Amino acid sequence: MQINIKKRNIMMIILLSGAFISLLAETFLNNALVTIMKAFQVNQATAQWLSTGYLLIVGVMIPLSAWIFERFSTRNSYLVMLSIFIVGSLLCLTATNFYILLSGRMIEAVAAGALMPFIQNVIFQLFDPKQRGIALGMTGLVIAFGPAVGPTISGIILKYYDWRMLFIILTIASLVILIWAFISFSEINTPHKISLDWLSFGESIVGFGLILFIFSEIGNTGRITLTQSIILLVGIIILFLFGRRQLQLVEPLLNIRVFVNSQFNWTTTLSTLSNLAMVGIELVLPMYLQTTRHETALSTGLIMLPGAIIMGIFNPLSGYLFDKLGIRTISFIGFITLFIGTFPMAFFTANTSVWLIVLSYAVRMMGIALTMMTTFTAGINSLDAADTAYGNAASSTIRQIGGSLGTAISMTIVSLGSFAAINNGQSTNAAAAVGFHWAFYFMIGIAIIGVLISFKLPHQQQAK
Repeated sequence: MQINIKKRNIMMIILLSGAFISLLAETFLNNALVTIMKAFQVNQATAQWLSTGYLLIVGVMIPLSAWIFERFSTRNSYLVMLSIFIVGSLLCLTATNFYILLSGRMIEAVAAGALMPFIQNVIFQLFDPKQRGIALGMTGLVIAFGPAVGPTISGIILKYYDWRMLFIILTIASLVILIWAFISFSEINTPHKISLDWLSFGESIVGFGLILFIFSEIGNTGRITLTQSIILLVGIIILFLFGRRQLQLVEPLLNIRVFVNSQFNWTTTLSTLSNLAMVGIELVLPMYLQTTRHETALSTGLIMLPGAIIMGIFNPLSGYLFDKLGIRTISFIGFITLFIGTFPMAFFTANTSVWLIVLSYAVRMMGIALTMMTTFTAGINSLDAADTAYGNAASSTIRQIGGSLGTAISMTIVSLGSFAAINNGQSTNAAAAVGFHWAFYFMIGIAIIGVLISFKLPHQQQAK
């Protein structure tokens, strides 16, 4: 149907508002994890599932968004996804134990995972090709800024209220957007009856879920057992079967044939590393500040605020620099910047200046802003036009699940470092600091890998 400019712009605001809330929720709880650990008597490795589990479900839901867009009406789909998110938030709000809270987070993630690619598909329908650049640029800003600002906003809230207020705010904000969408949202598509391969969907959840579970268990125990190794192997085998099935299906859940393009592979890897670097530090840094330096949630949020602002400034600027410098140069500069911002973290102590922590985090976020969406865009540009939609789904899925695995690995490294320090006779507080420093070393390694892979990219690139 034809939609006038005013109606289209209102729909755009509604879509981006929903996207912001769902992406904000990715990191909204990170600043409250220490408080939640005390409230429900759980350890770090268990509490981090509120973040890694959320990211995992978001990742496996991404391929489902294309089917939802084709199978159901746009308006009803958006309303249902917002409703599911509200149900999850309400369950979290009323949780009486950790596992109810975790269940609510998973329900939120079901909606959030389908919502973001769905919104991008709607934008393609709302705007003609000449106007999509600006629209997708605004979408990219929301994608980057939502998770970046989450710890800061939650830190301010936690200064005056307990962690349940976070879910009160998510619920109220989502409800306002739901009502606004019910009143103002229009249909823009005609639903078609298309099939969904539920076996592929199940394989992806079980495979990635088992791998994440084992990393969490290793973090809990501080060692790797034969049983854990077997379960990890089973998860890898299931993912192998998932990949083989995608190659056999006429309409795969995730079209992995796009990975025959080597440049797409490199850019997807770099985009995934950028996402891992962002969500990993946004989980590790708040816990480090609150457990080893005894900072409050508010001061933690304020420490991370300049980084969120830098992210918001440099994300749109990165697109301009990408066009001027080419993907190889902008990726190299971005990962070098990420390295420069991460390196000082290896030397953080209880006496380190807060301003150095603020500066290091802000420089890191600048590097991530320069690389995350530019490498993603370069990957899509390297594909034939007919494969763009498949590439979008594949790259988005890998980036999101990579972030989930990265946060799980980061917290596993924290636990392993702490266990090693305790076994060497260090105190609990000193051991915790050692664990976090191991995670910072891991983040430095990610930056170095990104710098090296950047040399695999061409100097200039034109969209096909």
